[in-house]
Amino acid sequence: MARPRKDAPPAKLPAGGNVTMHNTLVSASHGLNLGEKRLVAMAVTKLSPKAAALPGKPIKILAVDFAEQYGVDADTAYEQLRDAQENLFQRYITHIEHVGPNGQRIRVSKMRWVSSIHYEKGAGEVALAFAPEIAQFLVQLRKHFTSYQLSKAAALRSTYSWRLFENLERFRDTGIWEVDVDRFHVIMETPKSYRANFAQTRRFVIDPALAELAAKTNIAAEVEPIRRGRKIARLRFTFESASQIDLPLEASPA
Repeated sequence: MARPRKDAPPAKLPAGGNVTMHNTLVSASHGLNLGEKRLVAMAVTKLSPKAAALPGKPIKILAVDFAEQYGVDADTAYEQLRDAQENLFQRYITHIEHVGPNGQRIRVSKMRWVSSIHYEKGAGEVALAFAPEIAQFLVQLRKHFTSYQLSKAAALRSTYSWRLFENLERFRDTGIWEVDVDRFHVIMETPKSYRANFAQTRRFVIDPALAELAAKTNIAAEVEPIRRGRKIARLRFTFESASQIDLPLEASPA
């Protein structure tokens, strides 16, 4: 059987279950590259968001399943799993919030993604355990969470696109996501050089992400910069999904 090309996803990727996270986690900095993001997303689909606790045993991800889910060849799957195993233990979530009577103080919280991770060379599998500190964002979820089918994001090749996708999915009921520019940079983890230059942010982050979402997901989105004086202070994303867009009817067979 011929292997799929590295950069060409199959015509239809497997559903792969749902990625469900508390909105606090959706709007935090994830600190993950593409391979690590893919591994974490697959592991999250194996959780029950209404469970009382995280699983007692590590979650196993097989290279063959990883390859099928993301439309990559076996070599790429092994490589990304191996690299994720080497680096994921050092990755952490950064959550920034304003606290105090008038929100004048900034609280920064950092939490590791995993408490342990194992890679068995030659076996083609990774086993990971999520850190207890992030259980509150992955299980016992009753409200304030975002859920999407992994297959909708699996073809994405940019973490910018994936993070934008997740945050738009959070507001799919309204089709509008408005966010402070500073918060947007935190969520997207843009380079510091972009933060003082919106033209670079738009050219290298926003426009490519919007184009990839339009090409590979069911989301068609636009962005409107909102100024406060001469400075761009907020971004307003408006979007529709394929289920919201009126599609042309196919001609009836003769």
